[in-house]
Amino acid sequence: MIAAWSLLVLTVSASDPALAAQSTVYVSPKGDDGWSGALQAPNAEGTDGPLRSLGKARDVVRVFDRNLDRKVILAGGVYYLDAPLLLGPEDSGTPEHPVVWMAQEGETVVLSGGQPIAGWTQGEGDVWKASVPEAGDGQWRIRQLRVGDEMQTLARHPNAVPDEPYKGGWLFARPKLNEAGAFGSTVANIHTPGDWIEWEIDTPVAGSYALWVYYGALNAPFGRTDMAGRTTFQIDGGEDITLESLPDTGGWQTFAWSRCATLPLTQGKHTLRWTNRQGGGINFDAFAICDDPNWTPQGTNLAPPAEGRHLTVIQAEAWKQAQGREMTRDLTFPASPDRLPFAEGDIPRGWDLTGADVMIFPAWGWVGGPILVGGVDWAECVLTLTGQNVQQNVERGNRYYLRNVREALDQPGEFFADDQAGELLYIPRSADFEEQGVVAPRLDRLIEVRGSTEDDTWPEYIHFRGLSFRDTTYSPGIKSLYQDEDAAVWIDHARDIVIEGCTFSQLGGNAVKFAVNSTRCKVLGCKITHMGGGGVIMVDDTATQPTDCTVAGCEMSFLGRIYKHVAGVYVTTGSGHRVAHNTITDVPRYAVSFKSYGPNAVSHDNIAEYNEMLRTNLETNDTGAIETLGRDQQASGNVIRYNLILDVVGMKHLPEGGIISPFYTWGVYLDDYSSGTQVIGNIVARTYRGGYHNHLGFDNVVENNVFVDGLLQQAEYNGAAEMRNNVFRRNIVVWSNAEAAYMRSGGWDRAVLRECDGNLLWSAAEDLAQSTRGLTPEGAWVQWLAGGFDTHSRIADPLFMDAAHDDYRLQPNSPAIGLGFEPIPVERIGVGGYRAEEWR
Repeated sequence: MIAAWSLLVLTVSASDPALAAQSTVYVSPKGDDGWSGALQAPNAEGTDGPLRSLGKARDVVRVFDRNLDRKVILAGGVYYLDAPLLLGPEDSGTPEHPVVWMAQEGETVVLSGGQPIAGWTQGEGDVWKASVPEAGDGQWRIRQLRVGDEMQTLARHPNAVPDEPYKGGWLFARPKLNEAGAFGSTVANIHTPGDWIEWEIDTPVAGSYALWVYYGALNAPFGRTDMAGRTTFQIDGGEDITLESLPDTGGWQTFAWSRCATLPLTQGKHTLRWTNRQGGGINFDAFAICDDPNWTPQGTNLAPPAEGRHLTVIQAEAWKQAQGREMTRDLTFPASPDRLPFAEGDIPRGWDLTGADVMIFPAWGWVGGPILVGGVDWAECVLTLTGQNVQQNVERGNRYYLRNVREALDQPGEFFADDQAGELLYIPRSADFEEQGVVAPRLDRLIEVRGSTEDDTWPEYIHFRGLSFRDTTYSPGIKSLYQDEDAAVWIDHARDIVIEGCTFSQLGGNAVKFAVNSTRCKVLGCKITHMGGGGVIMVDDTATQPTDCTVAGCEMSFLGRIYKHVAGVYVTTGSGHRVAHNTITDVPRYAVSFKSYGPNAVSHDNIAEYNEMLRTNLETNDTGAIETLGRDQQASGNVIRYNLILDVVGMKHLPEGGIISPFYTWGVYLDDYSSGTQVIGNIVARTYRGGYHNHLGFDNVVENNVFVDGLLQQAEYNGAAEMRNNVFRRNIVVWSNAEAAYMRSGGWDRAVLRECDGNLLWSAAEDLAQSTRGLTPEGAWVQWLAGGFDTHSRIADPLFMDAAHDDYRLQPNSPAIGLGFEPIPVERIGVGGYRAEEWR
């Protein structure tokens, strides 16, 4: 019927001058696809008026004169789409006359991919139920529900903790433990000064015992090749016994024996304590204490000592107590991506887990998302995980909670979906929930603008203005937990597409995805909030990557409700993009990321400028507010300038259960060979590991930035010989933690920094010039100067306008001005500095 109607329009439009001259089509939820769409409201006779569907409007606009300003004007209301609106090359405009899809002035237009859920009846207690026959037999997995303007909670265990939305309401993976320990199980990540471990031993006879250590280490990339003299043993709280002879073994998991000390032991029970006094990495597998001077251990099958001599083997992981901020302890059986072990009682026996999943942060806690539960072994206390998202090992302490469990439906705002019966159960927050509107997302996208690579045809010059997008699903399995590609609007092989003044909210994935050579597209002045994924994502490889797109003037907040490895703007592969004047807040990982995975997937010549980034990296670790990846090992040409970055948090699980936060974040993180990058004029305050991190990169210029209050240090350079010719110049560096450093480096060589000078440093906690602490990669400040660094820098209060309220502008008499520091145009940062006319 639609195709026939379209043909009729073509015939009429060709012969009817009035229709041929029409340039605007009107659409209304109260319209009729049998009408012409030429009228904004129905006529008095009820014989003509606006259209009802977007698809019909598209077909009508196609026959309009391309030399006219063609528009589709949507009246206010909600448009529940049965299918995504597909626009192709035939729907294109021209540079002078783009096709504009827009909301009627002053009205709110919502494009929804959801289905209203009606027919609610009250069941037992506070639980209401509704039949959704089309969702029966697993045909439609309802995992999101919106009531009014709020997304509801899929019935979960444990319950959410409103006062602790990120730290509260978790279970932790609990593998069965081998309490005695064994060779092959280790204690690792004990590199922080002050980390300690205690063991109890029972010495058979008094004597002088050799202490042998079975350990792995690879400290050369971090500037040392031997841990000798850096750690100690104590016997029953006595004097330090320094451990010597701990050279690199060739790898953190490459273990070797070394005789490190002699322990004078009396007969009986003792407490041995190892302490990391000066920092540096080492992994322990075991210790051997032997009074046979001729005994030497080989491998893990240890020979006995001579007759009458004594040997005690201590498995490192079988300690009595320990303290280490990042320590990991392996007492478990080998980890697996499809087995989630839980402690007895964590999940009540007998619960029906059919249709359940777990929201989990596996492995190192860098990614997170839902994984389907395939079964449960109650005897072994193990959940079997299944589906495409089974990608990374479930390690001891990984945090998770169960979702979509009928027995867990116990809180207002929670719902449960019975996939087989096609029924929803819901505990409403208010009695008028039906009047507010209950909607379940059903479509995975709302608009797709798609060209053809086969004949190289492009949709182009299509604009969307003032529309709101809601209610899309998310994929229960994605090809990589590092890259969620779900989106409400897909732009594939298209150019000069503009999305302006639109609102994206309560969606299952990202707002917009650019792919397949899309170019010169813009997302301007949009609001993106409460998303299952991120904001704007660019994907594909070097040959097909999007190029020269702009994301500017957008407000983005509360991203990553479903998948966690997301960003406000995530250029997984893409070049020539500008990300400017956005305000991005409350995200689980990045605000902005430019990634080059290798020669076939590069991100070069991108610019992130004048962005405001607040409360980033709230749920993951080893990350930054702005992050780049440079595994192609080429100069990227990326520019990061004039951004305001505050509160880069970070979070990770503890092996024993529990959460550590803040943890392992930087403000600007140039990861894995990111090189040829300019970092200029940024303000970064309150990070964990520092305002800036260079990992293995070369030819990076860090200039005219303000770095404030990195908890551990203010800047880091880590890596191997490739890390060369970097510049750290004319920055203001201020910190208040008396134990923090100015700069640290693993794999330090003076060639790492071609220039480090003209900086202004200040710490109210100590006199930096007189400090004997290791403030720098060379040691104390005087040693740093002797190495030729910061010889023209100053130590002085920079005289910020009002640092207590994050106003880091300089007073007129600031000593930084004399060093050549140029004022940062803070008034242009964020959406407050966005001027739409400059970007259209």
